[in-house]
This record gives sequence, C-alpha cells and structure tokens, in this order.
Amino acid sequence: MKLFISLVAGILLIGKTTALPTESSHQSYLQADESTASTIRDVLVDNKIIGDVLDDFQPDYYLDITYPKHHEVVSLGNDIPVKSVSDRPVFLFRPLSPLKPPTGDDKDSDNDAVFTLILTDPDAKSRDNPKWSEMCHWIITNLTDPTREPPPPPFFESPQLLGLQSGEVEKYLPPGPPPRTGPHRYVFVLLKGDSHLVKAPKDRKHWGYGKVRHGVRDWAAENNLTVMGANFFYAQNVKQ
Repeated sequence: MKLFISLVAGILLIGKTTALPTESSHQSYLQADESTASTIRDVLVDNKIIGDVLDDFQPDYYLDITYPKHHEVVSLGNDIPVKSVSDRPVFLFRPLSPLKPPTGDDKDSDNDAVFTLILTDPDAKSRDNPKWSEMCHWIITNLTDPTREPPPPPFFESPQLLGLQSGEVEKYLPPGPPPRTGPHRYVFVLLKGDSHLVKAPKDRKHWGYGKVRHGVRDWAAENNLTVMGANFFYAQNVKQ
C-alpha cells in the first residue's frame, strides 16, 4: 500500500475561496497554500479543538492524513464514514512556512528534531456526555521531518515499514463512536520533542489521568512535547 504523496500534497493547492468549516457545517476546508497558519488556527478555534483539546498555538506544520483504502483525506473538519477509518492512516507533515524554519516554543529546530503523532477523541462517550474523554486512539513517535533531512526511501513506501521504523507507543485503535452519540471530533496532533523520553499513557481512557476532558494536553506537558500542528475529522455511528 503506497503513501500517495502526490495525492495528499495536492490538498495544499485547492480551495482558495472555500469557506471555513464550522461545527454546524462540518464541511471540508482545503488549504490554498503553505502560509495559512492563522487560517488553520481559526478553524481549530471555531471547532473548539483549541480549547477542548489544546491550548492556543500557531501551527508550524500542516498534517496530510490519508486513509488510502477508502480514498479519504482528513481536511480540517470534514465528515468521514466510520467504516472508512478502520485501518490506520498514512501521513506526511510539512512546514507551513517553507522559506524559514518552523518556530515552535521549544528550542529544538535542527535536523535532529523528532516528532510524535497522536490521535485522540475528545467526545467519548459523546460531545454532551464526555465521560470517557479523552480517548487515546494512536501514538506513533520517533518521526523525522522529511523536508529537512530526507529519510530512507522505505519511509514513504510502506505504512507497515513506517510503523516498524517509527515505533507505535499505542497501536491504532479505529474510531468506534457509539450509536446515538452524534458526531465525534477525531483529532490528530503533531508534537515535537525528545522521543526517548516519551512514555505510554497509563490507560487509553482519559489518557490515564482519570479526569473528564483530560488527555493529550496533559500527556504532552508530562513528556515535554510541544504542539506543532493539528488536523481533525468528524465521524458518527450510522445509528442516530
């Protein structure tokens, strides 16, 4: 199974006048170029990703996330059927400002920087009753920035090889929103920091913190990781 780099890279070239998605529309917003960090932040704020899941930040990277089996691309709040996200996605992350180095809050911005990608559900059991929130669905770490120091060719050729090389701290748990719980936000977050210090959460529910709406924000702080980017989609059970 290929990573479809050309497919996901094309996302950044579409939709210059497309309206931003809001919680009511859940429409896909496709980036116009690589200098839209403030626009991406606005989408994250409008959909309460910034607030419920993350503290305020200015994205340094855009996440290209694709579910190739069903040709679904995660596009900042689009709707994706649950059946289409049963297999782990493939991904690529790229700086939003290619003419200058990314400027995260942390000091590590050289070629030795490593990244961690996570997937979390802040709406488990439901948006109105988030008693299981957040739910940890995936943690994959020891990722390198492909735009700075090209990784070996297999990095882009096989998600299986990618998983073996990068190391999954938590294996991919397919989204499975319960019946009659409405749309769930499934949030990918790119984090930067020393992967050797990353520890798995104690549990998937609440990321082991035992408190409602606690999760990746706490875990990132505990592991000294800085948020560099985020992307998300909506999914809901067919029984509503």
